[in-house]
Order: sequence, then structure tokens, then C-alpha cells
Amino acid sequence: MTKASPRSRPAAVYVLIVLELILAFLGFASGGNFVADPTGESHDMDLETLEGTPVGDYLLVGVFFVTCYGILPVLVASGLWRLPRWRWTDPINKWTKQNWAWTAAGTTGVILVVWIAVEVIYIGSPEGFPRMLQIIMTLFGIVILALAFLPRVRAYARLTD
Repeated sequence: MTKASPRSRPAAVYVLIVLELILAFLGFASGGNFVADPTGESHDMDLETLEGTPVGDYLLVGVFFVTCYGILPVLVASGLWRLPRWRWTDPINKWTKQNWAWTAAGTTGVILVVWIAVEVIYIGSPEGFPRMLQIIMTLFGIVILALAFLPRVRAYARLTD
């Protein structure tokens, strides 16, 4: 692993790191609850909500949340802070001309937006807090994407060699 040359972090990178860490907290908390209680009762949900979906309980949802909304955002936040270069990420780095952490940050935004779209297709958008949560998480994903694509953030994560 080689470390990128030190650079000044734009304010938007700090905001992006904080958002990724908030997402990680939510992913571990929510996903952990679904893994511990696949019935969904700990989230005031029932298995009937999943009728017509490819899953029978919330275990896979929990694993997805822990992985994509927990582990990945922690890696992204760390990567955006340090901008490490790893040989195994070179195909991604060369394709985007950016450090892998920038690509992964954008990916977390896309995953959030796509997940909510798929959720709405399969289970709908219930009244009340669940609908508000879908709106908030969609906006969260859009903000992450918008921040990642800011010129200063791209310049910060651009490969120097």
C-alpha cells in the first residue's frame, strides 16, 4: 500500500466523511437488529410486509445493511481521510482516474437511492414514518452523490500519478 501525497481536504470532504460515518452507524444499528431479529419485530415490522419479495424474513436485509451501509461506509470514510493506494484497487483507480475511495463514496450514494427505489417497488411507500424514512434516505444518497461529484472533492481524490 502506498499513501497518497498529503493534500488539503476541502470542507465538502469532511462533510462526506461525516455522512458516511452516520450511514455506517445507521447500517450497523439497523442491520444488526435485523440480523438479531429476522422477524422484523424490533423495527415494528412484520413478515407480511415481505410478501411478494424475494426474501422470507429480514436476515438478508440485515446482512445487506451491515455490509453496504455499515462496513462499506467505514471503509469509504477511512479511504477519503487517508487516500491510500492499493495495487488491487488499480483497475478502479485507472478507470475513474480517482482514488478508489471517491468511487466507493459515489457507490454508497447509488446503493442508497437504488435500494429505496427497489423497496418502493416491492413493498410500497407506507404512510407515516416509513415513508418519511424512505424520503430521508433517498435524499441522503443524493447528497452523498452530489458531494462526491463536487469539483473540489474530485480534485482532492484525483490520482496524482
